[in-house]
Amino acid sequence: MGILFTKRCVLCGKLLSTADDGQTAMLCRACAAEIRNSYRCPGHVQVKGADEAAAALYYTGAVKSAMHRLKFRHMPHYADWFAAQTAPLLAARLDEWKPDLVTFAPIGRLHLYQRGYNQAELLARAIAQLLALPCAPTLRKRNFAPKQSAQQSAEARWVNADRSFLPRKNTDLTGKSVIFVDDIITTGATAAAAVHLLRQMGAARVYVLAPTKVPRG
Repeated sequence: MGILFTKRCVLCGKLLSTADDGQTAMLCRACAAEIRNSYRCPGHVQVKGADEAAAALYYTGAVKSAMHRLKFRHMPHYADWFAAQTAPLLAARLDEWKPDLVTFAPIGRLHLYQRGYNQAELLARAIAQLLALPCAPTLRKRNFAPKQSAQQSAEARWVNADRSFLPRKNTDLTGKSVIFVDDIITTGATAAAAVHLLRQMGAARVYVLAPTKVPRG
């Protein structure tokens, strides 16, 4: 998608040189080292109701700024880089998770119109393509659902998430192992609401995957 269209580091904006291997990495050497040393998200991620969850990077600093550019600065090619950071987590779990389908968090019609794309869909499709997995929408955003990011407390995020999603018509997940992709795990409320609904739609197992997670503490 966007790898062909960027010659700058996705984190610092530095012009990439041939030595940086920028056509594949999309990072300068300094930022690549910083990612390895400071941003990797180790260990298990807790999402209520999910069989398991994983996130690639901590949502802070330069990574947070890069995600903002993907979501709010009309830089959809950044999804390529975030997908490349996230796909290895899924690759390492393929034998355990045995996914039948990759799906993603929906966004409302207004935000889709304003942004021109759903960043979670871009991420999910890129990850699925890297691992030759099917990807399809399964959920839709309830009309006039408030933005999750606008909620001021963890409790408000949980309440809002519980009433934000609806199943898409003619979607049969009976017995399937489903991977739900979102851009950021904050409190886990959005992912937990999606997991609950996907199970109601028949999914036997639901896993959550995200490129970023808000650090605790």
